[in-house]
Amino acid sequence: MIDIARQRRRMAVSLATASLATLLLAGCQNGGASAARPGTATPVARTLATPPEAVTPTVPPVPASQATFRFDQVLGVPTNKADSLATDLGRYARGRNLTLVRRGDPTASYRILGYLSAVGGDEATNVTYVWDILDSSGRRLHRITGIEIAGEADADPWSGVNDQVLQAVAARTVEQIYAWLNQVPAGPGAPAAPAAAAQLPGTSI
Repeated sequence: MIDIARQRRRMAVSLATASLATLLLAGCQNGGASAARPGTATPVARTLATPPEAVTPTVPPVPASQATFRFDQVLGVPTNKADSLATDLGRYARGRNLTLVRRGDPTASYRILGYLSAVGGDEATNVTYVWDILDSSGRRLHRITGIEIAGEADADPWSGVNDQVLQAVAARTVEQIYAWLNQVPAGPGAPAAPAAAAQLPGTSI
């Protein structure tokens, strides 16, 4: 009888331990950061909120026929490359009938901020570009991103970025600005109007 009683107590303790472990596991899975005790080293993963423009593109507040743009800054590009890029941006923008104004012009409908970087590899250089389109109050309306592949480079990755790569960056940037500016809001249940296909450098836009 004693052995039977001990076995029953051991089974009860085992069941209680298993139930407690199950509850703790469920709490960790469902509770997230609130379930972790202070001082523990267990990392808590957090999901960043998706930018609104990545889900629902912002409709341009100023019509395309009235809009003017100014490039306020282009960071990350050497001076000699920045001058060539600015020239290419102006040329392709005129081809798309986009009106550019001088940097700092207070009458501009939209401001554009650019961030570029060149990272060299064993066989090629990646040129990454990001452009933020802001309204006159500084609120971001749209973001443009892209990558162009350049040739091999030495210690300076920008040495592998030639004029053709800069033209490609300018052409695709202008095409995406044009597509955003001329988007047509879709009606209920109707697909959005497709944007014009991007033209490669060397062809008329």
